[in-house]
Amino acid sequence: MSSVASTCLADIVAFAPYLGSPRIPKGPRGRVAAPLLRTRSWWQSRSSLDLIPIPRPRLLVLALVAATPLALGGVSDVFVALSAVLAISVIALAAIDLRATPRPGSLPVSRVVEPQLSIGVPNRVELRIGDPYTRSLRVRVRDEVPAAFDVDHRRALVDVVAGGETRVEYSVRPRHRGTFRFGDVHLRVRGPFELIERQGRVAAAAEARVYPDLREVRRYEVSLRRGLAYDAGQRRARIAGGGGVFERLREHQPDDDPRSISWKATAKRGRPISVEYETERQQRVLILLDAGRMMSSTLGGLTKLDHAVNTALMLAYVAVAKGDEVGLLGFADDVRSYVVPRRGRKQFLRITEELRRIDVTTTEPDPQRAFEFLRARAARRSLAVLFTELVSEDASRALVAAVTRLAGNNLVLCCLLADPHLGEVATRVPGSTQELYERVVAQTILDARARALATLRQRGVHVVDVPAERLTVATIQRYLELKKRALG
Repeated sequence: MSSVASTCLADIVAFAPYLGSPRIPKGPRGRVAAPLLRTRSWWQSRSSLDLIPIPRPRLLVLALVAATPLALGGVSDVFVALSAVLAISVIALAAIDLRATPRPGSLPVSRVVEPQLSIGVPNRVELRIGDPYTRSLRVRVRDEVPAAFDVDHRRALVDVVAGGETRVEYSVRPRHRGTFRFGDVHLRVRGPFELIERQGRVAAAAEARVYPDLREVRRYEVSLRRGLAYDAGQRRARIAGGGGVFERLREHQPDDDPRSISWKATAKRGRPISVEYETERQQRVLILLDAGRMMSSTLGGLTKLDHAVNTALMLAYVAVAKGDEVGLLGFADDVRSYVVPRRGRKQFLRITEELRRIDVTTTEPDPQRAFEFLRARAARRSLAVLFTELVSEDASRALVAAVTRLAGNNLVLCCLLADPHLGEVATRVPGSTQELYERVVAQTILDARARALATLRQRGVHVVDVPAERLTVATIQRYLELKKRALG
């Protein structure tokens, strides 16, 4: 007995190096190892779930009926034989049902989802299940959704028509921006007798990129096409004789500046020809995003940074549509993202991609360092739109000083998110000591915030301080007003 065990152990040791590799050894050992390796590869090629049928309640009931005569087996052997016949019949029916049930992996399944998902809003996902067989199938489907998504009805029971395709729709609501992955699609296919069902998965892993809310951008694009957009700053302001953009050639007038003469055109036409230029009301817009700890608090299911990013995306789209140069700077304790100001649709796509990557941090922001970085790279006067938050006295003092210095050679618009709950706590009549403490703290924060905003306004900084649901509209309106007044 010990010699047999020793031989088996020696064979295991000999074949162990080949079990993790498809390479088959040569010689006598290869003839022994080949069937083992083929069995292993066959087992790995099939999902273990496909090999385990799941009994349905109907099968369990039939099994219970078949076992009932055994209770009378002590009275007569006839009941034992009857029970055996019934058991064999149930097993045969289950085997037929299993045989007639297709493997889930043989069904064509695909997932249709938008390539650009929006954060905080429902995004439609569609599963398409085909049936290449001659009879209809009843299928239970479940999708593997990223953990950062809120889902409604990711699983469903559907009847797939023979030779056709069935679609299952559900929606996901991403809670964070970034790159995520959908997993496989899990299926359970029921047999024609509903005695068993086969379960398995279909490989459908796919990348999902979550961007800021793109719905407002699409709606604004539709309004532009219909001519419903507000016209402030929509077109160039053509003021003859100024600026540096070529407008036209015309005959030279006695009161024209001699420097405006085009000598090349004059030589061709044989008379003095002047060049006329036009001025533009295009400007440079810099979007500054504070990604520090003060932007990590949540309002309406999204962080303050997420609300700011949504507004920044819309602002970038409107500014690009109006011909402005748009740039982006994301910062916390250091510069996290920077996009050089440029015009055009490609610039909007660059900014969109950068906004997808910006994430909130738990570090204290350093606006002074970020603005010094900006001044070293953008000397031209710009409209700087800063999304930030004011909470503590010390943080507000440092931010006000940095913004004041930035406003020395830029037009600054500071956008903040007002917290309605904080105002409610500050005005609520306290019913306990804890509520009184909460009211005092809330009022202290609001007072510090009001002093900081008053200081910013006194130093020429424009301020938007509204709740989250109004931030986008208020920011775009203020941008259009400033553009119309040509303050930039």
